[in-house]
Amino acid sequence: MPDTTLWVPQVVYLKVMDLKSRMEHVAIAVLWHEGAFLVGPRAADDFLTGFWEFPGGKIHGEETPSIAAVRECKEETGLDTVVIGLCSETVHCYSSTIHESEQSSTRPLELHLSFIACRALNPSAPISPPFRWVSSERLSEMKFPAANQALLGQLARIDFVEKFWGADS
Repeated sequence: MPDTTLWVPQVVYLKVMDLKSRMEHVAIAVLWHEGAFLVGPRAADDFLTGFWEFPGGKIHGEETPSIAAVRECKEETGLDTVVIGLCSETVHCYSSTIHESEQSSTRPLELHLSFIACRALNPSAPISPPFRWVSSERLSEMKFPAANQALLGQLARIDFVEKFWGADS
């Protein structure tokens, strides 16, 4: 069998390595109650400023996506939640590079998103700003990151919403 190893100068190899994307694992809590979803605008200094988002964030250490979604929702909105199930998962690569403060290089950002259907234990409890309940109809008018588009299509279907939150209606 012939040797198929390709040897290139180390400088070229390091440049290629710098351009590779990094994979971030993110858990998103998707909450629906009485015809509305819980969303908030991204912070002015965040990546994708000007877009809306569901509560969520990076999965830490040995956390499962479900545990991370519940934790992130509590941290960001103040709501205690229970997990209903997995809505969907997607991998999305943002090809525009973002600057990494800990390094001098920039790389594409690749996200593995787990969208977790959750129910608020007390949906009438006060919600930490900037999160708020937004009607299902209004959700389609809002600007969300590209990684959320498939989920938004699913959330627009009544049968999909009833599958997860039917007992909540």
